[in-house]
Amino acid sequence: MSATTSECFRRFEHSDFDCARIAEYPPKKCPVKGCSDTLVKLPYGKQQDREGKYKARTKPWCPKHGIRLHSGTFVYWNGEGLEDEARLRNFIVNHELVKVIALAKGMKAESHRLGYEMSEDALSWNVFVSLAVAGRLREVAEFLTERNLRAEPLLYLWGRQIDAAEKEHERYEPLLRVRDTLERDIHTYVTEPDIMLVSEGEMVISIEAKFGSGNPIAYEDAAKEGEKPNSRAGLLKRYLGAQTSNETKQIVRHDHIGSRLHSQLFRNIVFASEMARKVPWHVTNLVSRTQRRALDDARYSFADPTQDVQRYLHPEWQHCFTYRTWEDLHAALIKDDADLAELDCYLRGKSAHYRPAFDLASGKNAYVL
Repeated sequence: MSATTSECFRRFEHSDFDCARIAEYPPKKCPVKGCSDTLVKLPYGKQQDREGKYKARTKPWCPKHGIRLHSGTFVYWNGEGLEDEARLRNFIVNHELVKVIALAKGMKAESHRLGYEMSEDALSWNVFVSLAVAGRLREVAEFLTERNLRAEPLLYLWGRQIDAAEKEHERYEPLLRVRDTLERDIHTYVTEPDIMLVSEGEMVISIEAKFGSGNPIAYEDAAKEGEKPNSRAGLLKRYLGAQTSNETKQIVRHDHIGSRLHSQLFRNIVFASEMARKVPWHVTNLVSRTQRRALDDARYSFADPTQDVQRYLHPEWQHCFTYRTWEDLHAALIKDDADLAELDCYLRGKSAHYRPAFDLASGKNAYVL
């Protein structure tokens, strides 16, 4: 086997790892149980030293198992020219559609992260595409929103329709319309709901999914030209300004927004209202209870944001935001469904920092600090 190519294309679960090997970084051995191969120093960008000079840096890599080791986590990497094959190892359903929707050039922002152990996009795909194939999206929508739907909704990931049968992957036109109105001059990371469930003429559901990260909080920082605002004042000016409809501004009450503003959730709410127009809408924050941290930091919050969000929603619209966990979704719809047995196994085996990603047995909060 060469020093730059791995022949391993399997996906690893938490039971595959020897956690005694990952206590220190850089590691001395591959974290996979029983692996005796020598780790290779893989070139990985540059870093600046104290004198301001840049020098090449490396990451440990196991050529036998095709994983690049970062601090406390790993990335699937098989070698130059095999990037897509490596990222596909992180997916359990419909690889051909993954290639079209996520891996094709220009289709998905930050597609290089899809091979990361902690990729929330890969997790979202595996869960929601599996649920779509099983015909369970209406049940999922009702679980997330506590609102009834008559029809099975369409699934959109990263703004594109996911239809395995018809091989459709068109962009959601109302999303493009709202972007053109509110973010026409934004060129870096436009607003892109992680997951949308759309029942035409009935409801638009936008889901902000989290795995190991918290919800971003507005902070005082001047955004660069072509970037979304970071500050509370900047967010309010752009997303509740002259270009936003009066209907949305009556729902999202400017004067009720506190000093603590969850920026992504706020943008999702404004976008959902603007996309839906006269149709009911809903925003759900879907997080991992197991990976949630006990304490927030300056820019990210792991606490339930419901109170902060509902404070600025008009009373008649406060029910349009809910906070849910992957663990509760599993308990409610996945664990006892024979058609979702593969998804159940995936969630039970999924690793996060080499350990079980989800506490699916006790249903109790488990903090990873």
